[in-house]
Amino acid sequence: MSTPEPVTFVYKTFTNVDGEETSIPVDVYLPATEGSEPITPVIWVHTGGFLQGTRKFVPPHFLRALERHKLALIAPDFRLCPQVTIREVLVDVVDCVRWTLDETVRASSGLKSTQLSTSRYVLGGSSAGGWPALLLGLGLHDLAITLPQPPIAVFSIYAITTVTRDLAPFFYETQKPLAWAVDGKPIKREPLEEEGHMQKCLDDKHNLIKASSPSSVKIRTEAPPASNPVRAALYNFARQEACFPDLILADPAEAPSVCTPTLIRTKMRVRTSTSHVSVLICYGDSDPKVPHSQSVHVVEALKSVGYTGDDLLVLEEKGADHLFDMEPTSEIEGMWEWVASKI
Repeated sequence: MSTPEPVTFVYKTFTNVDGEETSIPVDVYLPATEGSEPITPVIWVHTGGFLQGTRKFVPPHFLRALERHKLALIAPDFRLCPQVTIREVLVDVVDCVRWTLDETVRASSGLKSTQLSTSRYVLGGSSAGGWPALLLGLGLHDLAITLPQPPIAVFSIYAITTVTRDLAPFFYETQKPLAWAVDGKPIKREPLEEEGHMQKCLDDKHNLIKASSPSSVKIRTEAPPASNPVRAALYNFARQEACFPDLILADPAEAPSVCTPTLIRTKMRVRTSTSHVSVLICYGDSDPKVPHSQSVHVVEALKSVGYTGDDLLVLEEKGADHLFDMEPTSEIEGMWEWVASKI
């Protein structure tokens, strides 16, 4: 079976610190053969702790599933923290959903295919990317009302879901050295600061801080680890120094507003047979980078509001570490069959 190749489009632009408009790209993967029914888009938010990464780092099993189940993969980049905050990431994900479902807007960007459904989509993400999928897809965040419509299903894979002290104390505990450090050496702050990776471009009210010079740090939308080796250490540095919440929030007081488990319990009504979006939660139980308690808290919260049976599929991979499904031959057993069953 051939692997689909991506075609890149621009789904939005934003004003950067220098006053210039910056484009944000999205990769679209379509199955090689089209069926008689419109193709359901799967909008996927990539890994990297919101601090680094790229839309191009797609789990191989995603691409194999496209042809098998006649799905399209929509993989956007987004503005990266700490230059912005999680709120701006959520805005970008909403804008990508809007772009995906609006055939006219898509066509103006160059995506001429009329086979892509405009009436349904799946929203998912891996690692940090699973967080906006849950916050928006389940209607938990105030920005969820700006979605053109809810997704038919949501999935999160080894996701970060909260940075509150009670549910995620490990984000506030220094680790020197990190438990997963290969060489046992601490990550130095100086290279990160010298290249501007720690600098914020928004004030605590989310307003843009205009550049003071041509060399000022700009907001980035992509940071592949291979070509950005210094920035690639930013998440690990944040865990080492217990400063991850500071890098993704404008103010620590914002943490409860993006706490997925608590928001599920406080904002979602007890579900009925026809209410709420179906959810898939997948995680490895040996993940030091994003402890699986992040997913377990969400599962427990969903069950507390009535999620049961096929509308909540929990897949625990025994002994699996972070990014376990990025291996070339890895599959998440039952995941894509479940997604296809929701279409």
